[in-house]
Amino acid sequence: MTLTAATCWPAPAHTANDVQALVERAAAHIKSVGQKQAFADITRPDGGFVDGDLYVFCNSADGTVLANGGNPKLIGKSLAAVSDAEGRKPVFDGIHIALTQGQGWLEYLWPNPLAGHVQQKMTFVLRIDDRTVCGSGYYKLDPP
Repeated sequence: MTLTAATCWPAPAHTANDVQALVERAAAHIKSVGQKQAFADITRPDGGFVDGDLYVFCNSADGTVLANGGNPKLIGKSLAAVSDAEGRKPVFDGIHIALTQGQGWLEYLWPNPLAGHVQQKMTFVLRIDDRTVCGSGYYKLDPP
């Protein structure tokens, strides 16, 4: 008789390269099919822009959600004033980085629904045009 043990390992963590590639693919899709169709695709779970706990979001320059693969209920709402656990405003900060630098990374604290607690999150943002920013992020693993 052979015994095998089933081991449950956590899903592999996404890397910064995974996140940046997903956002750049979304930007290319927007350019290819236009914002209306692309935002609908980005928001759909089966639209090709949700990968496990990674998803693309797009915001207008004033912080209004235009597309969100993680939570479609946020579309049309402004998140510019939302603060993290340390008082930073990551949506506002991400928009500022993308519109002034073209692209960049920011780190902040954010609730991780899968982990059930607040964790450090790294988000890549990319300017689509003078009024639109898209991004995605991953949670950093908790130290052991």
